[in-house]
Amino acid sequence: MRNILLIAAFALTVVVIYFIATRPSPTKPVIIPTTSLEESVCEEVSAQFGDCKRILLFDAQSHLVFAESSSGIIPVLTNNEFTDFKKFIYPILDFQEFKEEKQERDSITWQADNNVQKDFSIIYGFAEDNVKTIVITSEGNRQPNKFFLRDNLWVWYATFPKDKVKLPVEIEVYE
Repeated sequence: MRNILLIAAFALTVVVIYFIATRPSPTKPVIIPTTSLEESVCEEVSAQFGDCKRILLFDAQSHLVFAESSSGIIPVLTNNEFTDFKKFIYPILDFQEFKEEKQERDSITWQADNNVQKDFSIIYGFAEDNVKTIVITSEGNRQPNKFFLRDNLWVWYATFPKDKVKLPVEIEVYE
Protein backbone atom coordinates (compact mmCIF):
# COMPACT_ATOMS: atom_id res chain seq x y z
CA MET A 1 0.00 0.00 0.00
CA ARG A 2 2.82 2.34 0.89
CA ASN A 3 4.43 1.75 -2.54
CA ILE A 4 1.20 2.65 -4.27
CA LEU A 5 0.98 5.93 -2.33
CA LEU A 6 4.59 6.77 -3.21
CA ILE A 7 3.96 6.01 -6.90
CA ALA A 8 0.78 8.12 -6.88
CA ALA A 9 2.60 11.04 -5.17
CA PHE A 10 5.44 10.77 -7.66
CA ALA A 11 3.01 10.67 -10.61
CA LEU A 12 1.12 13.66 -9.22
CA THR A 13 4.40 15.57 -8.84
CA VAL A 14 5.39 14.75 -12.43
CA VAL A 15 1.98 15.89 -13.72
CA VAL A 16 2.16 19.18 -11.75
CA ILE A 17 5.70 19.88 -12.99
CA TYR A 18 4.60 19.07 -16.58
CA PHE A 19 1.67 21.52 -16.41
CA ILE A 20 3.82 24.25 -14.88
CA ALA A 21 6.50 23.78 -17.56
CA THR A 22 4.08 23.72 -20.49
CA ARG A 23 1.93 26.58 -19.30
CA PRO A 24 2.25 29.49 -21.73
CA SER A 25 4.34 32.34 -20.45
CA PRO A 26 2.62 35.67 -19.98
CA THR A 27 2.52 37.44 -23.32
CA LYS A 28 3.45 41.01 -23.92
CA PRO A 29 0.25 43.03 -24.13
CA VAL A 30 -0.65 44.09 -27.64
CA ILE A 31 -0.92 47.83 -27.89
CA ILE A 32 -3.40 48.80 -30.55
CA PRO A 33 -2.62 52.28 -31.84
CA THR A 34 -5.47 54.76 -31.95
CA THR A 35 -4.54 55.67 -35.53
CA SER A 36 -3.16 53.52 -38.29
CA LEU A 37 0.47 53.79 -39.35
CA GLU A 38 -0.71 55.28 -42.62
CA GLU A 39 -2.64 58.02 -40.80
CA SER A 40 0.18 58.80 -38.38
CA VAL A 41 2.78 58.99 -41.18
CA CYS A 42 0.49 61.26 -43.22
CA GLU A 43 -0.03 63.50 -40.16
CA GLU A 44 3.76 63.81 -39.71
CA VAL A 45 4.28 64.49 -43.44
CA SER A 46 1.53 67.12 -43.45
CA ALA A 47 2.97 68.83 -40.39
CA GLN A 48 6.45 68.97 -41.91
CA PHE A 49 5.73 69.48 -45.63
CA GLY A 50 2.24 70.97 -45.77
CA ASP A 51 0.31 68.08 -47.26
CA CYS A 52 0.22 64.33 -47.67
CA LYS A 53 -1.49 63.02 -50.78
CA ARG A 54 -1.07 59.31 -50.14
CA ILE A 55 1.14 56.52 -48.92
CA LEU A 56 2.77 54.80 -51.90
CA LEU A 57 4.59 51.85 -50.39
CA PHE A 58 5.13 50.04 -47.09
CA ASP A 59 8.37 48.05 -47.06
CA ALA A 60 8.17 45.85 -43.97
CA GLN A 61 11.65 44.39 -44.47
CA SER A 62 13.47 47.73 -44.27
CA HIS A 63 10.79 49.47 -42.16
CA LEU A 64 10.32 52.19 -44.77
CA VAL A 65 7.21 54.03 -45.87
CA PHE A 66 7.16 56.21 -48.97
CA ALA A 67 4.69 59.10 -48.77
CA GLU A 68 3.74 61.52 -51.52
CA SER A 69 3.26 65.23 -50.97
CA SER A 70 2.66 67.87 -53.63
CA SER A 71 6.39 68.63 -53.74
CA GLY A 72 7.78 65.11 -53.88
CA ILE A 73 8.30 61.68 -52.35
CA ILE A 74 9.34 61.44 -48.71
CA PRO A 75 10.97 58.25 -47.40
CA VAL A 76 9.96 57.68 -43.77
CA LEU A 77 11.64 55.29 -41.36
CA THR A 78 9.36 53.45 -38.91
CA ASN A 79 10.15 51.51 -35.77
CA ASN A 80 11.05 47.81 -35.89
CA GLU A 81 7.50 46.76 -35.04
CA PHE A 82 6.35 48.80 -38.05
CA THR A 83 3.78 50.57 -35.89
CA ASP A 84 5.11 54.09 -35.38
CA PHE A 85 6.80 56.96 -37.21
CA LYS A 86 10.52 57.29 -36.43
CA LYS A 87 12.11 59.88 -38.76
CA PHE A 88 12.14 61.43 -42.22
CA ILE A 89 14.95 60.58 -44.61
CA TYR A 90 16.35 63.67 -46.33
CA PRO A 91 16.49 65.02 -48.93
CA ILE A 92 13.04 64.31 -50.33
CA LEU A 93 12.70 63.33 -53.99
CA ASP A 94 11.60 66.67 -55.45
CA PHE A 95 9.31 66.51 -58.53
CA GLN A 96 10.16 70.01 -59.73
CA GLU A 97 13.90 69.49 -59.38
CA PHE A 98 13.66 66.25 -61.38
CA LYS A 99 11.81 68.04 -64.22
CA GLU A 100 14.21 71.02 -64.24
CA GLU A 101 17.34 68.85 -64.35
CA LYS A 102 16.15 66.84 -67.36
CA GLN A 103 18.68 68.48 -69.69
CA GLU A 104 21.59 67.92 -67.28
CA ARG A 105 20.95 64.33 -66.23
CA ASP A 106 20.38 60.90 -67.69
CA SER A 107 17.18 58.96 -67.16
CA ILE A 108 17.74 58.67 -63.40
CA THR A 109 18.60 60.73 -60.36
CA TRP A 110 19.87 59.35 -57.10
CA GLN A 111 20.64 60.48 -53.58
CA ALA A 112 22.41 58.76 -50.73
CA ASP A 113 21.70 59.22 -47.05
CA ASN A 114 24.41 57.70 -44.90
CA ASN A 115 23.90 56.81 -41.27
CA VAL A 116 20.12 57.29 -41.22
CA GLN A 117 20.47 55.35 -38.00
CA LYS A 118 23.10 52.94 -36.74
CA ASP A 119 23.76 50.30 -39.41
CA PHE A 120 21.26 51.74 -41.90
CA SER A 121 21.95 53.76 -45.05
CA ILE A 122 19.91 54.25 -48.19
CA ILE A 123 20.35 55.17 -51.85
CA TYR A 124 17.18 56.29 -53.61
CA GLY A 125 15.98 58.26 -56.60
CA PHE A 126 13.69 58.69 -59.60
CA ALA A 127 13.91 56.81 -62.89
CA GLU A 128 12.10 57.36 -66.15
CA ASP A 129 10.08 54.57 -67.76
CA ASN A 130 12.79 53.72 -70.30
CA VAL A 131 15.09 52.54 -67.48
CA LYS A 132 14.55 48.80 -67.19
CA THR A 133 17.32 47.88 -64.75
CA ILE A 134 19.59 49.74 -62.34
CA VAL A 135 22.66 48.13 -60.79
CA ILE A 136 24.60 49.82 -57.98
CA THR A 137 28.09 48.68 -58.97
CA SER A 138 29.88 50.47 -56.14
CA GLU A 139 27.90 48.38 -53.62
CA GLY A 140 28.58 44.90 -54.95
CA ASN A 141 26.36 45.03 -58.05
CA ARG A 142 23.21 45.40 -55.98
CA GLN A 143 19.92 45.80 -57.83
CA PRO A 144 17.56 48.21 -56.04
CA ASN A 145 13.83 47.86 -55.45
CA LYS A 146 11.54 50.02 -57.54
CA PHE A 147 7.88 50.92 -57.73
CA PHE A 148 5.78 52.76 -60.30
CA LEU A 149 4.69 56.26 -59.36
CA ARG A 150 2.90 57.60 -62.44
CA ASP A 151 3.33 59.04 -65.92
CA ASN A 152 6.65 57.53 -66.94
CA LEU A 153 8.13 57.90 -63.43
CA TRP A 154 9.46 55.23 -61.06
CA VAL A 155 10.97 55.45 -57.56
CA TRP A 156 13.90 53.17 -56.84
CA TYR A 157 15.74 52.53 -53.57
CA ALA A 158 18.22 50.21 -51.87
CA THR A 159 18.93 49.97 -48.16
CA PHE A 160 22.21 48.84 -46.64
CA PRO A 161 22.90 47.44 -43.15
CA LYS A 162 25.90 49.71 -42.59
CA ASP A 163 26.62 53.28 -41.52
CA LYS A 164 27.97 54.50 -44.87
CA VAL A 165 27.70 53.55 -48.50
CA LYS A 166 30.68 54.10 -50.76
CA LEU A 167 30.59 57.57 -52.33
CA PRO A 168 30.50 58.53 -55.10
CA VAL A 169 27.88 55.94 -55.91
CA GLU A 170 28.56 54.17 -59.19
CA ILE A 171 25.45 53.05 -61.05
CA GLU A 172 24.88 51.13 -64.28
CA VAL A 173 21.62 51.86 -66.08
CA TYR A 174 20.15 49.48 -68.64
CA GLU A 175 17.41 50.77 -70.93
